Amino acid sequence: MKSALRKHRLAGIGVALCLALTACGGSGGGTGEVDGVTTYKLGAAMALSGGQGALGNDFVQYMQYGVEAANQQYAADGIRIELVAEDTQATAEIGVAALNKLASVENAPMVVTAWSAVVKAMAPMAEDLGVAVVNTGANSPELEGASDALANFFPLASLDVEALGTHMAEKEGKRRAAVIYIDNATGQGAKDIYRQAFEASGGQVVAVESVAPDAVDASSQVAKIAAANPDTVHVHTLSNEGPVVLRALRDQGITAQVTTYAGVAEDAAARQASGQAANGIIYTSVASVGSSDPNVAAMVERFKQDKGREAPGLSYGIYMHDSVFLYAEAIKRLRASGREVTGENIIQVFREGTPLPVRLQGEAVFTDTLTIRKPIDLKRIVNAAQPVVEDEKFVTLQP
Repeated sequence: MKSALRKHRLAGIGVALCLALTACGGSGGGTGEVDGVTTYKLGAAMALSGGQGALGNDFVQYMQYGVEAANQQYAADGIRIELVAEDTQATAEIGVAALNKLASVENAPMVVTAWSAVVKAMAPMAEDLGVAVVNTGANSPELEGASDALANFFPLASLDVEALGTHMAEKEGKRRAAVIYIDNATGQGAKDIYRQAFEASGGQVVAVESVAPDAVDASSQVAKIAAANPDTVHVHTLSNEGPVVLRALRDQGITAQVTTYAGVAEDAAARQASGQAANGIIYTSVASVGSSDPNVAAMVERFKQDKGREAPGLSYGIYMHDSVFLYAEAIKRLRASGREVTGENIIQVFREGTPLPVRLQGEAVFTDTLTIRKPIDLKRIVNAAQPVVEDEKFVTLQP
């Protein structure tokens, strides 16, 4: 198992200083103090290899930008963040091993992660390990309340997919929906949420089909959907399977309005692979800000300069970036109240229900079940060949 893991140690401003601090030792998440500044490790359990590896590495890059910004902002408070990443390959088994290493070996009090199957597998371990797990990119509704040590910073399908299903029936006038989903934790719960919302609003779900993870063909599933004659089709897969489904819908001449979520629609590789089949798709965006915000625009531009390509998964990138500020603010509050920086205490800060300032989205407030409820934007891909920032936002839905 260990051979499957790759550790990526990423420091913020002052790499040499971070390395020196690591050697000093410490407890409660702090690895030592230099000139009144204590360094705290933040774990990132992300897909760094495998089919989702490209996206996972980009997620870590967004977090690294957050580390640099947070270390500037919280320097006066004596707080410095060091990012330590482990590979999950977006799978439950390797994800559990990554969490164990980050919590037990690296002694990171908080671990940021994504992908529903991974988060679901980590949830029962988090309490035993004494680590706060923060979901910044998974939307399975099963994750709500899955563990007392799990905070869902990224909104779940019970928010955006429910709002989408209601909107399509009530505002878009759709009456016959089909759903095609990935048969894992990402798609299973979302499929049920969409059906419930659409049918509660007067519509009927006339076909439901699944595709396997990493599927390379969806023609038979789409043929069954076509036979049901829907007037809207919701696609809830990961970015690998999304283009396969979208191209099959196009190839079989389905003209019904297609909907999805940001995990498919904002992924640069998925857009390129889908081509014109992605044009016209409506999708949910759960970020409170967009590229018009100067801080977001600066992050997007820096990514383009650093990587030589457009910034992918922007909604996710915003949450990845802000998760670092969530951590730094929790540390600040714990220090101010004389409490130790531990996973359990970080979760207690989240449970207090007071706004936590984050850099890009302004603030975060957790519900009693440690989820986020906020307005949802619906966007339309006008031209998949254009970057995500060119997509059209046409309505905001209230929770």
